[in-house]
Amino acid sequence: MTHAWLPRIAALAALALPALAQGEFTFNINQSQSNFTWTGTSTLGPIVGNPSNAFQLAGTAGMRIYPLGNDAIASADFPGTGSAAVVPNIRGKINNVLPFLPPLATIAIDNLAMKFSAPQFTVAPNGSFTATVTATYLSGVATITPLGQAPTTTNLTGQQSAPTPQTGTLTQVGTTLNLVMPVNTTFPFNDPASGVTGTFSVAGTMRGSWALPAAGTYCTAKVNSLGCTPALAFTGTPSWTNGLPFVVSASNVLSQKTGLAFYGYAPSSAPFQGGIKCVAPPTFRTVNQSSGGSASGADCTGTYSFDFNALISSQVDPGLVPGRKVYAQIWSRDPASPSLTGLTNAVQFTIAP
Repeated sequence: MTHAWLPRIAALAALALPALAQGEFTFNINQSQSNFTWTGTSTLGPIVGNPSNAFQLAGTAGMRIYPLGNDAIASADFPGTGSAAVVPNIRGKINNVLPFLPPLATIAIDNLAMKFSAPQFTVAPNGSFTATVTATYLSGVATITPLGQAPTTTNLTGQQSAPTPQTGTLTQVGTTLNLVMPVNTTFPFNDPASGVTGTFSVAGTMRGSWALPAAGTYCTAKVNSLGCTPALAFTGTPSWTNGLPFVVSASNVLSQKTGLAFYGYAPSSAPFQGGIKCVAPPTFRTVNQSSGGSASGADCTGTYSFDFNALISSQVDPGLVPGRKVYAQIWSRDPASPSLTGLTNAVQFTIAP
């Protein structure tokens, strides 16, 4: 196995990728553990649950993670992706000052969902962080029915809370990330039709997790001039911090022929040199490697092997960061083929922190 191809990758990466990259993560919110309560104020009086002021969050929340040196999670931000839905729909009322009389108004909030955004913040070695979080409603309709009047509706989409510091934790167990983020924030509301104004505050803790997606092969290899179909395989776990190899290999290739691996950040299925190019541009290639195998060079006993964790940990390519999805394929010489080349199928994998 050789890592002599790293310097070439470094030169290409410096031309094509930003100096500071970040990985995208989508956390699945654990609904049963993401418990919240709401309170409200209005110009007519306090808003109370009808019957309950409890709810949960369900859905997803997006986060970007920035590595630095050997720290896979040096900082992060919330880019405002994902959708956290409020479950169940919210029902409230404004009690009459005379308790035996009907409520002054009832309030229903349906199909409420929100996203979270925060500028970049530092993540401590123990996973703790403080982020200035803004919550934005992605959807939701508030219906207010004042006593003795017709109901009025207000579209809540786009309304935002004030940016509020929230202290949470982001921890790693194996290849799983766990996010715990208390949320304590307030939204203003205004219903022009009824004239009711006030605030709606939520308090609770959102809990979510991200698990490393399984790597897998895709696309179609090109049958070589001896009738052999190259087979691509992988072993290990792609990771920023894992010291063990993550090897992408090819077997059933022509022996004693030069080959290389190339990779990129999107898949493709484009005709290429008599086969299929499975990786979309821009692509980055390794230096050449011999397939070895039989000394005669007239059979399919050759193999190639590339350790991508060595490349990831070298940090010569700023695009290979935790959370990044990578697509890779192996190209080789095939002098008896009309195109003079061979192609394997491809592998896709996501880099763990």
